[in-house]
Amino acid sequence: MSVIQDRALARLTDRAGLAQLLTPRARLLVEQTHDLEYERIDSVAEVRVRSVTPQSPLFPPDCRQGYWSQVVPSITRADFGWTGETAEPVWIDVLAEVEVDVVAETDAGGLDSLVVKAVDDYTTLDEFRTQFRYLDLDAFMTSHGLSTVEDLRASGEYLRTEVRLRRPPVFDPADPANRRTVALEAAVVIGAMDDVAGAVRAARRVAAAARDSPLAPGPFGVRVAPYALAVAFPVPPPGPPPPEQGLGQAQIDTLLADAGIAALFLT
Repeated sequence: MSVIQDRALARLTDRAGLAQLLTPRARLLVEQTHDLEYERIDSVAEVRVRSVTPQSPLFPPDCRQGYWSQVVPSITRADFGWTGETAEPVWIDVLAEVEVDVVAETDAGGLDSLVVKAVDDYTTLDEFRTQFRYLDLDAFMTSHGLSTVEDLRASGEYLRTEVRLRRPPVFDPADPANRRTVALEAAVVIGAMDDVAGAVRAARRVAAAARDSPLAPGPFGVRVAPYALAVAFPVPPPGPPPPEQGLGQAQIDTLLADAGIAALFLT
């Protein structure tokens, strides 16, 4: 690891400084690690880094399967399998336990009422038709070989179900009940602005190595990934431009965000 990367590592292990770097990317970190089916993040109130672990190794499981066979003294075939950890770890430069306070609107849905009524008070087809809002009575009778109201009565009993969905209250961002704390782990790898592709590959290796890690349930959304991925780029000091101009910070930020990775710039 070069001197520039060593200095970047020292900066990233400062919890207050890392929280400041993560704050503009906090929404992306939460969306990386949680499926927000019933939640909508209105704003991010605060980001806290509870702990940092520099150079954290990740040992992905390694699985081997196969078979062996013999013909002497008799034909035999057997399957075998082996599962263990890889000898070479995937390194996370900084693993941080993060808490993100968000103001969020939550609507888990639900029923306000459910009423089932028998439909038997009708003497004409039009009276029956008015009992149902979405029923194509003509198509229904044709498909069942019915032609008169007497045929309809004789074919069976009919029920009408009325479902009323619960209306959520009007969202108030100032209501303390709408403030939620999301706990997550951020896996930060140190990259170089002249090798963005290599930084993305390093982050992808972390995600692949952690793919089978158990996911603890939480009170907000559904946990879908063990780590939120981030790449920290040390920004070189001002000086003469290199012979080939690389990507700018805005371009890197957009590129990584589209890949689901938070870009952090150490200026």
